Amino acid sequence: MKNNRTTTASTNVEYVVTASYEWSVPSKITFTDTIAEVEANADTGDTQKVKVTKNIIPNKKKLQITVSSTTTKEEGGVTKFAIKTDEDAYLIYAIKKGTTYDDEIAVGGEVMSVDSGKYAADTPAEVFLDKGYWYKCVRKSGQLLWRSSLYGTVGCCHLTHPPT
Repeated sequence: MKNNRTTTASTNVEYVVTASYEWSVPSKITFTDTIAEVEANADTGDTQKVKVTKNIIPNKKKLQITVSSTTTKEEGGVTKFAIKTDEDAYLIYAIKKGTTYDDEIAVGGEVMSVDSGKYAADTPAEVFLDKGYWYKCVRKSGQLLWRSSLYGTVGCCHLTHPPT
């Protein structure tokens, strides 16, 4: 049967993606009397980088990675990264980022942030030992705590990445 009228129909099209992200940090930092030796993350092989390897997040959001420490020391009114010995001595160290390592990261400060729409990113980050303190310390360890957060125009969610 022939129809002389024009008809239309519509189809809804949706794009549904589950938000997810993956990132890595150095797996271990060992101070010797002269340097900080950094072991590579087993997944990426990178030693001196904080790296986002997958960033699928909602539009207008950012993935932010920050770093703090289980031990800190106040020095001149500034909170510093530290390791404390059983004898109450401290090893003070700094984390610096950027290609020339001139941007020191404060305790709890941002290491990097990645906008939605950018799938991967990394930033150089190096640990610098305050040589004025190394002689006071014996074998002792502490932890850096790395945290990722999604933030933006709508809501916020958090995931804490446990240190290895």
